[in-house]
Amino acid sequence: MDDAIRATFAPVIGLPCWRVERGQGSILSFEFGSPRLFVREPYASTSSSAKLRASAARRVVKPVGEWNLFVFCCRWCVVVSGKVLADNERSHAQIEAAAQAMDGQKLTAFTLDTASGQTAFLFDLRAILTTWPHEANEEEQWSLYRPDKRVLTYRADSRASLAAGDANPEQAVWQTVARNISVP
Repeated sequence: MDDAIRATFAPVIGLPCWRVERGQGSILSFEFGSPRLFVREPYASTSSSAKLRASAARRVVKPVGEWNLFVFCCRWCVVVSGKVLADNERSHAQIEAAAQAMDGQKLTAFTLDTASGQTAFLFDLRAILTTWPHEANEEEQWSLYRPDKRVLTYRADSRASLAAGDANPEQAVWQTVARNISVP
């Protein structure tokens, strides 16, 4: 799995991130690489929520990158030039400001420490995004969606999975990350 993580991140190093956004709560999303249009066709939802049914009935068209980094279910902190801009517990406005500060920066390095479960994403204009697990949590910390429709996901228990993006999450094969990883 260690080699799969290195091979997955290597082509992203040197690419600028764009459309960096705060998702629901403190979720962060980053696009990398050439843009393409994502189209989700309308569908009939059986949700009890009128808002969700109305959303499902609309077509969604948005630009996405060849690569998408999705940070969720973990603690995280964004530091730019030595100053903490936001963490996962800050206000939506502070998280959005941190996302905006990272937007356009090139990913220069990726490090993963298996003992602590901590991951660092380093950018060229002095931004650093660090993730680490919530206490007593084995949930996913981040996922990197690849151009080949596969997704690399890292969990708080230092296990990772590389699977088809449309695969059932319950069928994922989780492998232990054996040693610390640094790319490049």
